[in-house]
Amino acid sequence: MMMRRIGLAGVIMLLGVCGAPGAMPFKRSPATASAPIFPIPVEELSARQEAVQQILRDPTLVARGPAEKFACKPEHYFYFLEHPDRAVTAWRKLGAKCVAITDKGGGQFGWGDDLGSDLSWETVHHDPSMRIWYAHGKVRPAPMLPLVPVELVLVMHHSETPAVAGAAIEHHADLFLHTDSKTALLFARLMGTSTTKAAEQGLTQLQLFFSALSWYLDQHPERAQRIMAELK
Repeated sequence: MMMRRIGLAGVIMLLGVCGAPGAMPFKRSPATASAPIFPIPVEELSARQEAVQQILRDPTLVARGPAEKFACKPEHYFYFLEHPDRAVTAWRKLGAKCVAITDKGGGQFGWGDDLGSDLSWETVHHDPSMRIWYAHGKVRPAPMLPLVPVELVLVMHHSETPAVAGAAIEHHADLFLHTDSKTALLFARLMGTSTTKAAEQGLTQLQLFFSALSWYLDQHPERAQRIMAELK
């Protein structure tokens, strides 16, 4: 499936969305945006501490993706979190259509679309249980609206667990988005509760970008060996 634009919440698609080959036996629970947000170790961030604190204090939008559990080789999953541009390359090698991600160097990546949206992001923290991205730029919420400045914090919570054969990953994503744009705030009010629902759908697709790819490579080890060798 191609990346869908879902209004203001489309900004959370910054890491791309791809079609996944075949059915994936994931265990998934519904998104629970009302559940307590796991504490974010702001004091441990490598950069952007002030910006992240501001977003967390005054978010325009908060959303949570569904909890998923899927079999995979954890080293593949963590490699793609570190190198989302190469995840795009891997998806394309599998025949999926995927949006472009640019490696800007210095640990920064970029994403844009044909409406003029332009976002840059970087990892500001990672440990065995989570990875935190900080992103900033401008997005066009819909074709007839102007570009609006946004900042966001995206937290991917993850843990390794045993599987029937091998290992598995459990993960879910939390999104905190902030904008001072009156246009974006008006757009969000017009959409009402559908804005959060759209954001949750976007997070679901974002999670699949990493989980489906990692799962597929685990199911096809010979192909995985060839693709991973080409990526590295």
